Amino acid sequence: MSHFNNFTVVVYCPARWTAHVSEKELAEQISFFEKYVGIDKVYLEAFRSETASKEQITMCKRIFAEHNVRVSGGITTITEDLDAEDKKRQRLFNTFCYSNEKMRRLLKEKVEYTAGLFDEFIIDDFFFSQCTCEDCQKEKGSRSWADFRLEKLREVSDNLIIKPAKAVNPMVNIIIKYPNWRESFQETGYNPSFQKDMFDMIYTGTETRHPVFTDQHLPRYLSYSLMRFMENTARNRNGGGWFDPYECYSIDDYLEQAYLTIFSKPSEITLFCLPSLFNNKVITPLGFRLKQLDVILDSLGKPVGVPVYLPHDSQGEDHLEDYLGMTGVPFDPTPTFPASPNHAFAQTVFLTASALHDHKIIVKIRNFLNSGGKVIASSGFVIGALDKGIGIEDFTSIRYNGRSVSADEFHVSRPEHSRMFYVKSVEKITFPLIEHRNNATWSLVNAGSGDCHSSILLRDTFGKGEFITLVVPSLFSEIKKLPMEVLSRIRREFFSDVFLESDVQVSLFVYDNGVFGLYSYVSSDFSSRPAWVKVHIKGRVKEIAAIPLSERISSASFGESGRSNTAPLYSNERETVFELRTEPGEFTFYRQVY
Repeated sequence: MSHFNNFTVVVYCPARWTAHVSEKELAEQISFFEKYVGIDKVYLEAFRSETASKEQITMCKRIFAEHNVRVSGGITTITEDLDAEDKKRQRLFNTFCYSNEKMRRLLKEKVEYTAGLFDEFIIDDFFFSQCTCEDCQKEKGSRSWADFRLEKLREVSDNLIIKPAKAVNPMVNIIIKYPNWRESFQETGYNPSFQKDMFDMIYTGTETRHPVFTDQHLPRYLSYSLMRFMENTARNRNGGGWFDPYECYSIDDYLEQAYLTIFSKPSEITLFCLPSLFNNKVITPLGFRLKQLDVILDSLGKPVGVPVYLPHDSQGEDHLEDYLGMTGVPFDPTPTFPASPNHAFAQTVFLTASALHDHKIIVKIRNFLNSGGKVIASSGFVIGALDKGIGIEDFTSIRYNGRSVSADEFHVSRPEHSRMFYVKSVEKITFPLIEHRNNATWSLVNAGSGDCHSSILLRDTFGKGEFITLVVPSLFSEIKKLPMEVLSRIRREFFSDVFLESDVQVSLFVYDNGVFGLYSYVSSDFSSRPAWVKVHIKGRVKEIAAIPLSERISSASFGESGRSNTAPLYSNERETVFELRTEPGEFTFYRQVY
């Protein structure tokens, strides 16, 4: 029986630990996790360069079983050089060269070994290749590295993992874990468009760690958005989210990974890894927060949001949707373009430069607009489409000549009429300088300095639909520096059922049963502060009810007013507006009451 109602807590045990842990040490470490978090299941790794013996694995399985912990297996596809010849292969992290017959035989052997010990195993996210040795060059031929590696790892998945494992254990459940670098999958051979149908399940790496002092610089919203992307890739077969404590230089850096992963409603969360987390200070607050999150999940429906079309094997404007997501736009990334504007959030689709990977994108846009939908395209998408000459000129009069504008003055149109008001930012922000033909395309927000201004939010109509162009700062992280009035005007363009007015980084999470949640980020630059945000909800809403964080807390104990329900600031036929307080590092969820 799981410790939580809505998700299973899993701890990963790497092979070096599996190979050497004693019975006494294992019992002590299980007791630590039981005390602070609870442990329902482990992935017990059999191979990661080093192989854990069958005797050690049998002992570990027995001790875990005595503590009612379920056990599955694990493999990480890295190995030291097998002989002197292998030194010519510059293999990042010692990942395999799949053109090398010795390494191929070794992988097959370790897969068969693992399948003989477990009815389920997961492949950690080193299952990629960046080897450029002479053997790989010869096999690659004239193909691109991406094309070569995508096909190579597809073949390896089938012939060295799935078929050998199923031959040993026909009932074995094989899970492939995908890393947090979606935009780079194709360059290293990760191929979810095919592998999702080859493997029994997939899994998602949701590690974001510290956003500054790491080599990847991942926006924290990725811990949520990538989960949704992978769920939309393999519906109901995304096993869970996986995060770790590395390069988390405050406890909040670690905990935010857990919060955002769980907001996506996974069936499992995997904590990597047991030796790194044993006696680690992050575990105590994690256990406390997981209890609160479990209670909240009882009230959440299916996550919904504005579709962001990210075709498989695509790259462009990396993580733009995540930076916008951290300013309050609820997104639901997907590898599939919406067929039609057939429900509230699907009436709008957001396109970044990644969507240009789809050679039929203009046709899809045309059909979507003619069906009455709204397309919001980033400046990177529009500029890239103009460069490709694929026909985007049918939808907008925008042109681009390679110039930029540095702006600290903004003219913002009010959505209900054409009048504009003026605001200034604290510092200047650089944008691509977009040109358009007046009155063929209409400007909603202008940006500039002094006498020179350019548009950063523009509207075109096409058939029954709207084509909106969002010009984003050259450095995406500077989106948060836009004045609140500018951000709110942008958020309103994405508006379906709920949108925010906020001058701090707050994410909005929306569910299909009328529940929404707010999470205020703990900033890496120490600028976090409490704030009041306005929540706009479509139509008339009587009030919103706060969802308690504990079953033992009465609703009367909620809020400064002593009430759990909040009345609106104002309401009309178009929308109802509430004012809510947020605090850094805190999440709050509300149910709409009609």
